[in-house]
Amino acid sequence: MISRIRGTVSRWDSEAQTIEIDVGGLSYQVALPTFTWRALEEARPEGEIELYTYYHVAERNPTPVLVGFTRPVEREFFKKFLTVRGMGVGKAQKALSTSISTIARWIEDGDEAALRALPGVGPRQAGQIVAQLRGKVVEEALLRDEQFTTGPGGAEPIAHERVLAEAITALQGLGYRSQEARSLVDDAVSHLDLEQPLGLEAILRAVLRSQAPES
Repeated sequence: MISRIRGTVSRWDSEAQTIEIDVGGLSYQVALPTFTWRALEEARPEGEIELYTYYHVAERNPTPVLVGFTRPVEREFFKKFLTVRGMGVGKAQKALSTSISTIARWIEDGDEAALRALPGVGPRQAGQIVAQLRGKVVEEALLRDEQFTTGPGGAEPIAHERVLAEAITALQGLGYRSQEARSLVDDAVSHLDLEQPLGLEAILRAVLRSQAPES
């Protein structure tokens, strides 16, 4: 298992959120969670770089994936995050858009509204994150990291949460029960590109697509 890698960055791929690190004539592709990407992108380190890595091989996809972190504690948090039901490596990579310390504090505070602002995390999964990890990430909540409290676009979590609440209310006004409306919005948000601004119309269109009969 590859647990740490040290070398020179030869390529940055912002779309895939990966970097390539040259080590002794070999080139390793390393996927970065959003918070790690932001930290490294701000500094754009020149010369040698060292990352702590998580080596992952999925049952259905035998191609191994290396995920990189600047601190061992962040890697441990990532592994805990993966234990949440429905949370895969790719989803976690995008969902962790703010600093680990910020997300860990939200978990320890039981702040599901803030967690729902993370890309791809809906109401149901936010509740699962708190239920499974609360009390287990105190150390991470005290971490002195970059202290990113908002996503890359700078949008406040409350704004994101307000749009979700509006979508649920709109569905309730159309005759859907509260729990059914929340479930539909949760599912719709998980299929949207949350790198883009999230709007009420986009959510409702996604719900509409999910309700279309299969051909």
